[in-house]
Amino acid sequence: MKRLLLCALVLTTLSFAFGETPVDKNDDGPLPTKLTPLMQMKLDKSKAILEGLTLEDFDKIKSNARSLHLLSTESGWSVIQTQEYADQSRDFQRAANLVVDAAEAKDIHRATLGYVAMTVRCVECHSYMRKHRLESNKLNP
Repeated sequence: MKRLLLCALVLTTLSFAFGETPVDKNDDGPLPTKLTPLMQMKLDKSKAILEGLTLEDFDKIKSNARSLHLLSTESGWSVIQTQEYADQSRDFQRAANLVVDAAEAKDIHRATLGYVAMTVRCVECHSYMRKHRLESNKLNP
């Protein structure tokens, strides 16, 4: 179980490390990414949860997961109005609540799995958003 948790944490950390500068397939180098203040807050809270997990600091895990859940209810979070996006947001909120509940129970394994689920939701939603933007750009050149 510890090996699974370690692998999950490493993969999550790598996703953050490589996720900030997307590569243009028509170019040899990375394009700089401008993060919105909300996105920067999301990343900061997610990194703080990861730090809390590695240190077994349940208060840090709980407070940052709660903050992420609250951020997901802000009006700036809902950038498009589709059923898929709403479903993704609800799944993210459920995963954030799982992390909070696990931290309250001081269950590091369940908190870690909740964090992985939350991260998967982030990656899936951002993939959906990129695809949605590409389709929109094709329709509105």
